Amino acid sequence: MPKNDNPQVRRFLAGMEKHGEREAGIRFSEANPLSKSANADKKHQWAKELCAFLGDHYDDKTARAIRADCACGPKYGYGGSKLKAVHEKNRDPDAFVEKANALDLGFSLEYDGTDYCLIYPKCYCSCVDGTDEPLPRTWCYCTLGYSRRMFGYIFGKEVRTELISSIRQGDAVCRIRINVPDA
Repeated sequence: MPKNDNPQVRRFLAGMEKHGEREAGIRFSEANPLSKSANADKKHQWAKELCAFLGDHYDDKTARAIRADCACGPKYGYGGSKLKAVHEKNRDPDAFVEKANALDLGFSLEYDGTDYCLIYPKCYCSCVDGTDEPLPRTWCYCTLGYSRRMFGYIFGKEVRTELISSIRQGDAVCRIRINVPDA
């Protein structure tokens, strides 16, 4: 039996279990194993199969929630601690954005007077970074969980996230809206 030890699989199974879909997650992972040593083409194919599975079995809201729970990275995101320190000294949204962008963390922020936008100039997904082929929007929903976790930490409260654009969908940048209630 092929190994199924890739961290993407573990996060997917945890997300499925959280949403009461443990058995469906196990069936998918057994039919579509992914090892740590999988090459870029195999990982990309697995990502496409996962998106097809979610699209065939779940509505968009549920698929988004499952993928958001697949978010990788450090607990508070790359740069989360630095951004929290900047926010603590710069509560004005425009000042926060200016100081945050000066950190040059590999992404930028914008503020439109209501919401923040997190902008990635390239796809940083470690699972599919070996190919430029497009993927369904569902794949990128994990960044909603990642962004929610990081900005919830920065602002000290739960935030809402929305995927506006995605490089994997052919857009120039990845853009995630961050809504901070009562900011």
